[in-house]
Amino acid sequence: MTNKRLLLIVAVLLIACVGLSAAVTGTFSERKNEILPVKKNLNLTAPVLEKARGVVYPLGTPDTLIWTDGGNTNFGGWTDDYFAEYFVPETDGKLHSITFDMSDLPDENGGGMAVWVYSSKYAWPEINTQAIKDGFTKGCHLGYYQTGTGKEAFGTPAEWVKGSINIYATGAIADKIYDPLGEQLTPFIGAMTVSLPPNANDGGFVTVDLDASQDTYEFEKGETLMVLIRFNGFPTGGDGTAYRMGFLSRAIAFEPQPGLKFYAQTANAEGRDANAATDDWGWHIRSYIWDWRLNVEWTGDRPPVIASVTDKPAYLVTTPITIEAEITDDNPSGGTAGVASATLHYSIDGADYVDVTMTHGTGNAWSAQVPGQVPGTTVDYYITAVDVLGNAKDSWDYTYIIYEAVNPTLFVFDADHLPIGTAKTYYWYGADPDHKFTYDTWQADYGPLSVDLLNNYQVVVHVMGGGPVNQPDDLGAIYKAWMDGATATTPRKLFISGQDYGFISAFKDTTFPAGTFENDYLGIEKLGRQDVNYDETPASYQTPYRVDPVASSLSADYHAFQGDSVVLFYDPYNELGFSNWIDNLTPATGSVVDFTDPNHADSVVGIHKEGTNFKSVFWALDWLALSFYSPADTSSKYHWGLTDVGNLLGNVLTFLGEPVSSVSGEVTTPKTYALKQNFPNPFNPTTSIEYSLPEKGLVKLSIFNMLGQEVRTLVNTTQDANKYRVTWNGLDNNGSMVPSGIYFYTINANGFNATRKMVFMK
Repeated sequence: MTNKRLLLIVAVLLIACVGLSAAVTGTFSERKNEILPVKKNLNLTAPVLEKARGVVYPLGTPDTLIWTDGGNTNFGGWTDDYFAEYFVPETDGKLHSITFDMSDLPDENGGGMAVWVYSSKYAWPEINTQAIKDGFTKGCHLGYYQTGTGKEAFGTPAEWVKGSINIYATGAIADKIYDPLGEQLTPFIGAMTVSLPPNANDGGFVTVDLDASQDTYEFEKGETLMVLIRFNGFPTGGDGTAYRMGFLSRAIAFEPQPGLKFYAQTANAEGRDANAATDDWGWHIRSYIWDWRLNVEWTGDRPPVIASVTDKPAYLVTTPITIEAEITDDNPSGGTAGVASATLHYSIDGADYVDVTMTHGTGNAWSAQVPGQVPGTTVDYYITAVDVLGNAKDSWDYTYIIYEAVNPTLFVFDADHLPIGTAKTYYWYGADPDHKFTYDTWQADYGPLSVDLLNNYQVVVHVMGGGPVNQPDDLGAIYKAWMDGATATTPRKLFISGQDYGFISAFKDTTFPAGTFENDYLGIEKLGRQDVNYDETPASYQTPYRVDPVASSLSADYHAFQGDSVVLFYDPYNELGFSNWIDNLTPATGSVVDFTDPNHADSVVGIHKEGTNFKSVFWALDWLALSFYSPADTSSKYHWGLTDVGNLLGNVLTFLGEPVSSVSGEVTTPKTYALKQNFPNPFNPTTSIEYSLPEKGLVKLSIFNMLGQEVRTLVNTTQDANKYRVTWNGLDNNGSMVPSGIYFYTINANGFNATRKMVFMK
């Protein structure tokens, strides 16, 4: 099978974090079925209250230490593989039980887990785990013990085989043993065990009760607890699906990374690298965190608990923004409890933090305001709470932007199957080589679309993926109000791809008469069969589903490529790692058909339409998930449409036509100094940095390493008031490529100083 996803080199490192099937490209690849999307029929009802974000947020007394409540990834392993995750309690207490959120159970009886709690040697001060997580030769491989019984997680110092961390990780000590495990804390001898029998949901919660086995562990404040599990039961299971076991997980950026995995030789015969035998068995630092819960009883005092912090990544307003949080305090040791004060710290475009005293409202509510900011501003903030005994706690760091409409085209990525940077690379790959459609981006976590937002744009490309993540029920009404505003000088051009139109009409109607958004603008007359490629079984959403391209102006390339030896299939699970169920439709008068469903008579799955001052395209499928296979055998004669035929978005953009140029020709002078976050980040090998100057002056923009050494000067000259963008290609001032790692870029201009962090990954 030829897979030309190798061309998307820019996206390679990021793709590894989201589990595209066989989709980590280049020399190395993940095991093909280690990282999978979450199955639709999993029971995800958690027995624990609310989720923590990025740090361990205790939730009460008794309480639960938790990194994530649920997840979007089914992260698997096999017999003899180990998983580890650390937790740091904020006060003294007792560990009573551990709950594991399973995402996959074996298909055969006999599977199980051994469970321990260890002290931790992880992480190491000389190593930045965020910079090396997930890489193959870039340092995340820690090593293993070569014992008489094979490559093991335990052994003597003389048996330790060093990993790539000793060679490639910045700051690593060449002869150090990077074993993350310290001493076994509980049980005192042996292991706690739990069986993992198959069940109908293929997942659920499994709890190991330390009280029942008299292994309750008393811990101290700040003690790092490393929970360790080993999958058991199938000695020769290899990577067979029948023997796979997994945890519900999600990727998260944190320092140090919480999750590690030991790749056993018996389970991974070729090492972690599934392409060729390399000496990379053993411990690896991963970007994923497992949904594990430590059920504890606090016995000492702890700082306040900061929860439900306002976390909206983007605002359209320039008025003050209110930041709220629920802050509570208790003292399990029996002493005085209560929240004495709370402070909001905010930073504007990387400048120094400003402190604002928060106001205590009703109950546990605390709030404070960040002053209104101009569009394009980035605000970083966090909260500090102090209890009546002086114990202080910082919340997680949060960021929002005051959204700024700059370009005439808006790319709406209303999905979560790819990081936004990777999505831009994929969906626009080769579609607009002349950059006629310079675009802004609205991503799912920014919130729902609104007419006020859309009115800034002439062209909208809306990708829904496996389903819109954050849209209102009246999305069709919002789009209709925008389309109704079309004129000769402000035309409206819309492309919606990737999910059924029920999300647009809120599943209220099955027919759409004249005067409705669906009929007048999208060109849909009637609702057809729903979810035609899904029959409530995992096999159906993992199996390619044939669709036929029509020789229209938008799909003619694919129609010409299709022949007797290969035909077009819709395969989102394999290509993009998510599920998407196609809907059939009946086109309205004036619509042109692009794709049909040959499995059902007279069924259409993609159309486009043109009217007075508007054009629209609606495809009930994601165009990146289209591949050509042999009609008799989908394991042979494979061609990915994006790279082997071409990006269909290019045809769509040609049909839509370029946006009408602005007639004002005015250049808006920035009102404030600003240093934006680089993009992409992480990057390889180039990244862009934007900054704004409200007045003329001497500007210096420099890159520094973690030691504070200047490695590159990008700008050192006098510049007029304007917005600027510069590119760094990873080279230092001597023209040599810098090593992978964390770097800082700093701007100095007329007394304005700001610094931001970025990650370079080779």
